[in-house]
Amino acid sequence: MNAHRKKVILTDIILLVIIAAVIGVSMIWSRTIEEKFGLSYYAEVEVDDDTGSDSDGDDEIDTSEFAEMYVHFVDVGQGDCTIIEFPDGKTMIIDGGENNDKVESAIDKFINNTLPQDFKYFDYAILTHADSDHCGSLDYVLNKYPARFVYRPNVEAVGTSANPYDDPGKADLTSDARSKNTAVYANAVKSMYYKSADMNSVVYITDPADESQTISGGAGDDKYTFTFYTPLSTKYTGDGEWNNYSPIMILEYRGFKFAMSGDAEEKNLGEFATKVQAAKTDGVTDKYDVFTDTYSVNVIKAGHHGSRNATTPDYLDILTTETGARSLYTVISCGAGNSYKHPHAEALARYNAIGVKDENILRTDKAGDITFAVRVNEQGVYNLFYGDKATAKRNVKLVFTYKKLGNIELKWAVVAWSVFAIIVVVAIVHMIVFCGERTGGNGGNDKINNDRSRGGGKRGGGRKR
Repeated sequence: MNAHRKKVILTDIILLVIIAAVIGVSMIWSRTIEEKFGLSYYAEVEVDDDTGSDSDGDDEIDTSEFAEMYVHFVDVGQGDCTIIEFPDGKTMIIDGGENNDKVESAIDKFINNTLPQDFKYFDYAILTHADSDHCGSLDYVLNKYPARFVYRPNVEAVGTSANPYDDPGKADLTSDARSKNTAVYANAVKSMYYKSADMNSVVYITDPADESQTISGGAGDDKYTFTFYTPLSTKYTGDGEWNNYSPIMILEYRGFKFAMSGDAEEKNLGEFATKVQAAKTDGVTDKYDVFTDTYSVNVIKAGHHGSRNATTPDYLDILTTETGARSLYTVISCGAGNSYKHPHAEALARYNAIGVKDENILRTDKAGDITFAVRVNEQGVYNLFYGDKATAKRNVKLVFTYKKLGNIELKWAVVAWSVFAIIVVVAIVHMIVFCGERTGGNGGNDKINNDRSRGGGKRGGGRKR
């Protein structure tokens, strides 16, 4: 066997050894690989309410083993209240609706029916702005369930002339901060500064420039973020003056995104659009860089209860694409027969114009409480679900299941080593064919060389005689 043949055979053998080693190491991540390539999935199996068991007991995964996130848009009539259950068990409340018994009762009922029985406090509370339909009952909620961390607008609470109030956060406001002289805002601010032997609330003046205010939790694939992008001014006056203090906020988990904006109107939205546009060319790496031409959220909480002034084309263009809009959900929190005629027809038309389906425009005045869940589907893949919590989180177990080819389960080990076997066969054929060709060629050369040797012997013999 000549050197070239040895080199070819050795190369084939080395490649086979390397492939075998790679496949062997890949077995460490076999479950991940199986899920990635769709070889396995989780099938939902209904379980008995009393025993929590089912007929099959092999390799079952309970839904509680998978982190889930719930975003609840609570029906508080003509107002706003959003409650979020993060995948790590933390909770958030955004706004507290109007100041009346009906709203207090609605929020109370929702908390009692939805959150754990031993629920005592919120991890986060956000007041978007100082208007009563957002801060009205927040004091009632926070006095019962204080918040560890609170985010409030850059507006001083001074109370009324009959009942003045000394804002404890005044020193944290900017020097040009405006003040608002309503009792409901003063009461809301007062409830934010909770102090006890067990907990002292930390209160921030919402500032998107302060990166430390970005909320995040979870680890690895279960990480979530809640990011503030506006307000970008410290003071607002004129049209929508109080509304424009509302932050544009985006919650993201498992690739699913929720955009919320309180009552932010054209001034605030315009500043946001300008900032996003500038980020494309300013050479600065920051959080506004995420808004590329392909960026698309899954749920938009319509600003200002579906007002025409809080749904601008530029804002929608940033948050979704033509393709994304086809599956986009829009949530509108408004009261039935409200005097503002929310949602405005112009706002609804803008959503329709970008491709949002009518059935995906959800209104609390028609649907009541609206809940979205990010959880695993029947294939064990995280997806977005719309529906109340009882519907979204059924009493099921997830059974790990492999796809089959006939009766053969397509486990990664089976697939990988089957492919390797094919590669081995191809390599053997390659060596046989290559070596055969080389052997055939050498045989012909050997015959010629032998003939020449014999001929040369006769000629040499003749000369010798």
